[in-house]
Amino acid sequence: MLAIDSSRRTLLAIGWLCFATPNAALMFLLPGEETIPYHLIWASFALLYGVARWSRAVTWATFLSITVVTGIPLIKHATSGIIGWEECSEIVLMAVIAGLLVWHVNRHQTAQQRIAELRESERVRAHNRELATRFGSHELRTRLTIARGFSDLIRAGATDERTRSDAELVLSELDKAAVLAANLMTLVRVDAVPLLRPVDIDAVTAAVVLRWAARVDREWASTSTAGTVLGDGERLEAALDCLIENAVKFTEPGDSISVDARLDGDEVIISVEDSGAGIPAEDVQHVTELFHISSNAGDRGGSGLGLPIVRAIVESRGGTLQVVSSLGLGTCVTIRTPHGRASVLPGHEAVEHATMQVVRSHVLSGVED
Repeated sequence: MLAIDSSRRTLLAIGWLCFATPNAALMFLLPGEETIPYHLIWASFALLYGVARWSRAVTWATFLSITVVTGIPLIKHATSGIIGWEECSEIVLMAVIAGLLVWHVNRHQTAQQRIAELRESERVRAHNRELATRFGSHELRTRLTIARGFSDLIRAGATDERTRSDAELVLSELDKAAVLAANLMTLVRVDAVPLLRPVDIDAVTAAVVLRWAARVDREWASTSTAGTVLGDGERLEAALDCLIENAVKFTEPGDSISVDARLDGDEVIISVEDSGAGIPAEDVQHVTELFHISSNAGDRGGSGLGLPIVRAIVESRGGTLQVVSSLGLGTCVTIRTPHGRASVLPGHEAVEHATMQVVRSHVLSGVED
């Protein structure tokens, strides 16, 4: 229903009165021809009420006034024999129809108001949840950073192997907690409307792969020809991290992990493929469900947040996520999202990151779950 202020509602009411009054007069002045002005009065009332609803008192006062004013000439002409008494049934029928219209408009507006209230309430709750998560995540990460710093000092100053080993275990668990906190934060914020900016897909892909390649001993390959598009670079990086982390978990040194990004029409297609353990067929359709862990994960299983986060990110952009896997042969996860082609940034040339083969004889650090 249109939102109309009181001054415009008053002007509409005055305009309707200027239209209805002559038609009411015509009902008295044109015996036997009152049908047209009669229906014009009721039709204009229905139109006006549908556009600008009045208060209940004004509505029913107007409703009764129209019923009386239009009913009198009908009864008068029927009494004079000009029209048949059956014509007076219009008084009851039209009153019922108009009453139903008033009821329906009121019911519709009440429902609309309720929906608006629920929407606003949900918006406030979502905003409060995000604020609580932001502050809580910040506090948690601060505590984890402090705890990690002291644990690192303990490890560095340890004089016996047992203490050093225990400190390394604590550091490993703290790193897992930090990753979990970051994943939960991403999952909570994923429904927020993304801020679309020009994103160099090639540069983001190369940077993420290089970061993982420096830490993990695998056969790495990265190819990207997507160039610069409109998107959310932060969410893209989070999705890539989740996909690569899963690939690392289910592969061993010597296995391959490749990342490919390209454009296909109005879509960006990014695939992460590995030659690792693969996923059992019965688990493939469930791996994107929250907290689901593959039955062959064993001690490699994580929190069950990685692929659900990727799925949420992709679907928030109107995209799709596809998982193809063969047990013992590897897995390929492909995301497809629509894009708005961005202008090429000044000085930027679309480049294809050639396949990188990175073999590390000394892994700087393992991948914590």
